[in-house]
Amino acid sequence: MRSGILFALMILLSRSLLFCQYDARQDYRPGINTTEAAYNAFLFSIDYASNTNVLGNFNDIAKQPSISPSIVFFSKLGADLSLLGYFIDNSDDSLESFTAEADIMLGYTIRPFKGFTIYPSYAHYFYSRNSNSLKSVFSDDFRLDMDFEYKIINTGLSAGYFTGKQHTFYTSFHNYYRLEMNNFPFKNSFLTIQPGIDLNFGDYEYLNLYYLDEIRTDQQFYTNLLAYPSIRRYVFIELQKNPDLTYKDVLDAYLEEKAEDSFKLTSVGLSLPFYFMTGNFIVNLGLFVFIPVNQPDFLTGDPQFFFNFGLSYNLVFN
Repeated sequence: MRSGILFALMILLSRSLLFCQYDARQDYRPGINTTEAAYNAFLFSIDYASNTNVLGNFNDIAKQPSISPSIVFFSKLGADLSLLGYFIDNSDDSLESFTAEADIMLGYTIRPFKGFTIYPSYAHYFYSRNSNSLKSVFSDDFRLDMDFEYKIINTGLSAGYFTGKQHTFYTSFHNYYRLEMNNFPFKNSFLTIQPGIDLNFGDYEYLNLYYLDEIRTDQQFYTNLLAYPSIRRYVFIELQKNPDLTYKDVLDAYLEEKAEDSFKLTSVGLSLPFYFMTGNFIVNLGLFVFIPVNQPDFLTGDPQFFFNFGLSYNLVFN
C-alpha cells in the first residue's frame, strides 16, 4: 500500500512542477500489481514550487512560483483520474500578476510482468483569460511512460505529444535510485529518497514560433523579450552588422529563420526528492537542477535551480 501512495504523490509532483520531467513512477501505482493487493484510493495534496518550466524551459525575466491543490482517484482496476489546479505568479502579459490553470488527467497502469510497467495517459488543460505562460500554448498531452525496476534501480522512457496552438513531440530517458528507511525517525514512519537523472529530448520549434507570434502582436511582450540579457546582446551585435534594421526586425528575422528546429537533446535534469510518510500523511520535498542544452542563441544556458514542497493525505478503501 505504501508504494501505491508514493506513486500517486509522484504523479502530482510531476504535474505541479509543470512538466519538469521528474515524472510519475509507475512502480508506485496501486492497482494492477504482481506484488501487492489492489485497492481504491483518493489522494488529496497541495504543493508549492519555487519556479515553473515547460520541458525544461524557464522564463528568464521573472520567476514564476506556483501553488497547486489537487485530488487523484486511483481505482483497483488500474485506472486513475486526476484534477489539478495551479495559481502561478508572474505569468500574465505584464509578468507581474497571478494566472490560474486547471488540468484533468486520465491514466491506466499495465504490468505485463514483474518489475515492468506501461502507463498511457491523456491530459487536457484549461487556462484563465489572462494567462500568458509558455504552457498555455498547449491544450492537450498524449503520453506514454514505460518503466523497469530492478532492486533499487528504476530506469525508463517517457514520450508524449503536446497539441494546441503549438505542437511538439518530446521524450525523456531517466534513471533513478530508490533508498528506503523504515521506522525512520520513529516507529511506523518511512523516509524514501530517490535521486535521479533525466536526459530530455525535443525541439525548440514551438518556442521560436511562440516568441515570433508574441513580438508580432504584443508590444508589451516585445519589451519583455528585450529584458533578457542574452537577447539584448544578440540584437546589439546584429544591429552593428546591419544598422538600418530595427530591434524588432532583428528578432523577427531570427525567429522566423529558426522556426524549423530539429529533434535533439534539450536539457539534463538532476533531482533529489524526499518523501516522509506517517499514517495517512505524506510530506514531500524535492530539489531540482535543469542544465539547458542546445538552446536557441538568444536564451540563457545557465543551470536553473528550484524546489518543491508539498503535503498530502491518502484515503484508502476497498
